[in-house]
Amino acid sequence: MVRDSLSKSVVQNQKQNCAAETQNQSQTPGEPEQSPERVESDSQEPTERLPNLLHWNKLSLEEEPETWHQLVSGADTECLPTHLRPFSSQAEYELVKKTYQQLQHSGYYWGPMTMEEAHEILTHALLGTFLIRDSGQPDVFFTLSYQSEDGPTSVRVQLNNLLFNLHGSQRTFASLFTLLTYYTSSSCKLTVPYRRQRPESLKQTCRRAFIRTYGAENTSSLPGLSLQVKNYIRAYPHCI
Repeated sequence: MVRDSLSKSVVQNQKQNCAAETQNQSQTPGEPEQSPERVESDSQEPTERLPNLLHWNKLSLEEEPETWHQLVSGADTECLPTHLRPFSSQAEYELVKKTYQQLQHSGYYWGPMTMEEAHEILTHALLGTFLIRDSGQPDVFFTLSYQSEDGPTSVRVQLNNLLFNLHGSQRTFASLFTLLTYYTSSSCKLTVPYRRQRPESLKQTCRRAFIRTYGAENTSSLPGLSLQVKNYIRAYPHCI
């Protein structure tokens, strides 16, 4: 009886799969994918394994707030483009998501990159040139790599109690960008970011100049700015 039940289940599953394939084939080439969980990745793993995983490509505005507590562990980590440690709270999830979204507009965020790759890029850069990349440490989100007097150096950007700090420093900041602003305006040897797009686009340069001149907090009150321009400025409200 058990074998008969298993056989019936297999047949039913095969029929359901065939029906799903037929429905997918009937879509027109230009029709968008219906599943909001599709994630672009270099992995060859089937996309059905991805919906319950947290990684950089899923930190989007459409993300459900409950998903911060879903963990990445075991074999699932092998199909991800980078690591992502468990979040300690909903607030931490929101902070990292916002930081990641703004880093995407910064130009100096290089995503998953090894220390050797980062140091090779910075080898011939000017003193103080820096970039942000994903950390290779399983309990850290980001790493700062920069050209020091002793050559390319990397230091972990730690996040504890919703505050960022560089490993070995007791000085904390409410955001990663506040941290970078401090270290680029002090005697800590950071100077300019090493951006992926070189030279930087005129539009991005103008956005940073606008923030430096008027301040991000005054964007909404300034006359003559379209909603599209305001949204573009808010996407990266920093002058670094």
